[in-house]
Amino acid sequence: MASPSCDAPRGRPVRRIVVLGSPGSGKTAFCHRLAVTTALPLYHLDDLYWSPGWSRPGEREWDRRIRALCALPRWIADGNYAGSAEPRARAADLVVLLDRHPLLCAAALVRRSLRLRRSAQGTEARGTPPRGGPGRRRTARGTARGTEYVPRRLRDSGDPPVLSLTALLRKALLFRRRDLVVIHDVLRRTGAPVRRCRTRRQAAALLTELGGPGPYPPPWEEDRTAGHRDAGPVAGPPPGGPPPHETGGWSARTTVTPCTCPGSATAPSLWRST
Repeated sequence: MASPSCDAPRGRPVRRIVVLGSPGSGKTAFCHRLAVTTALPLYHLDDLYWSPGWSRPGEREWDRRIRALCALPRWIADGNYAGSAEPRARAADLVVLLDRHPLLCAAALVRRSLRLRRSAQGTEARGTPPRGGPGRRRTARGTARGTEYVPRRLRDSGDPPVLSLTALLRKALLFRRRDLVVIHDVLRRTGAPVRRCRTRRQAAALLTELGGPGPYPPPWEEDRTAGHRDAGPVAGPPPGGPPPHETGGWSARTTVTPCTCPGSATAPSLWRST
């Protein structure tokens, strides 16, 4: 399947970036490095979507959250959620599509699941309570699961970090035949500029291109950059005002918050040029 576009517009600022790709393609690690190199605030769609107990928002509330995100002037949006890809693509200056081979993505998911399991077992061996609460042990970066990314509300409530590995593997193996077909239709309709990366070498080159030459700052210096924590919580009306027939209008303010997770600490090892 041909890419809808092959090049991002050069010579103009890129302030809104959508990152798409199969589970296991390295989206989140890529986004953490991208946030450091571009100084753009990073928003994980999983943070906006999932609530404690792996509960989902209603369709109207999810639409409101996406529109609140798209209305912001600067962002990196990490995540597929193909049903909401169109408004993000229309708002974006650049769409990055990480299109790694499905078997490589599946293998990465298994490795991550094993790392999370070992981390959880290590926590239990130290006698740490498994759920959130005053006695729950946290690292200096604010999570009991080390440097692995876990959606914010699940991390804070102590929920299992993976709802279903089997479902994730199925999604990765069928990504090109299902989700990518929908995503390509969206990208063609919107005419969004796309950079497609089939290998980590191509993704690393794109990071260098977007962030400029020179080494990346170490993860522990992120707070001293104008990185993905500089914006703080943002709230405001979505484009065009509240949905029609919505009682209360925008009084129930929707807030989207940039990434504060520690996952970027693992990014250097994940993004070797292989």
